[in-house]
Amino acid sequence: MIFDQLKNLNKYVTQEQFLKIKGFLEKLSPDMEEGYYEIDGEMIYARVMSYATSLRQDCRIEAHDRYIDIQSSLTGIEGIDIFERDELAVLETYNKDKDVVFYKETVLPNVSINNKEGYFSMIYPKEAHRPKISVNQRCERVKKFVIKIHV
Repeated sequence: MIFDQLKNLNKYVTQEQFLKIKGFLEKLSPDMEEGYYEIDGEMIYARVMSYATSLRQDCRIEAHDRYIDIQSSLTGIEGIDIFERDELAVLETYNKDKDVVFYKETVLPNVSINNKEGYFSMIYPKEAHRPKISVNQRCERVKKFVIKIHV
């Protein structure tokens, strides 16, 4: 897992990937429409979404096999817990079509971060994550984007 300022993203992806992602990043704004954004076919794409954060116990732990997640907020702030996948118990088996598996918490997270505008978390397939966590017990509306990079 990597947590850094969005302006430093080029340090963590290849130059070729960054040049493709850069165009998407330049278009980002809080009023951007929710939905799917193709960057490089199925190799790199993004989703923009919004939702209300929830209390930690109401948020699901998930992981992906085929993609690295780069998550960042456009508006609002959300907590994200990071776990080692092999330390968790499977709750719902892997769904190949959606590239997701869900876990139940059997250990404490290795790291908890707060994603806010200007920062990103980069989550690898060996890691599971629990997004959508309210910060300071205050549930609020978050608008975010997730860039998916095929591994």
